[in-house]
Amino acid sequence: MRTILGMALLTVFALTALLAVSVETQAATAKTLPNFEMRGLDESEHRLSDEKYKDKVVLVAGFSTWQDVSIKQARELQAFHLKHPQVEIVAFVSDDPAAARDFVTRQGLTYPCFKSNGSPGGDGSPRLSQNLNRLFETKKGKTLSLNKLPFVVLAAKDRRVAYSNVGLTTEAVLSEQLAAIK
Repeated sequence: MRTILGMALLTVFALTALLAVSVETQAATAKTLPNFEMRGLDESEHRLSDEKYKDKVVLVAGFSTWQDVSIKQARELQAFHLKHPQVEIVAFVSDDPAAARDFVTRQGLTYPCFKSNGSPGGDGSPRLSQNLNRLFETKKGKTLSLNKLPFVVLAAKDRRVAYSNVGLTTEAVLSEQLAAIK
């Protein structure tokens, strides 16, 4: 009986120590939203370092114009935008610019939308998808390809990633995550 009790206490101690190390490691390796360039559907050039985005919570999202789940995501982002206009949304629309502009108009989207086919930054920075890939949790040794749409990344004012998801993310979930970072 003592042996069983001793083993149970040792297991609890080991799990507690492992949990403490895990929490400490997560805090030390917090992911941050990188600076990147983006081109609007109207060909205007922008950077995440622009004054508009400084000291603001930023939601980066990507969706297509043809997938049902992406269309739902665009609508959920619109609902979120109407409830939380203080959050800067950077939405990448996967389609050619004319189709993307038509989609934005048809859906009545009032948040900024950008081309998804970004090229390397003029300063030699990697493509947008390479920058954003590292923000998502993946299995060890695997990388995420952001051709999986839709996706969202919610970052606090200090650019620390508070939430990221591939797949449909509802307005309610985004609002809940936003409340957690304030």
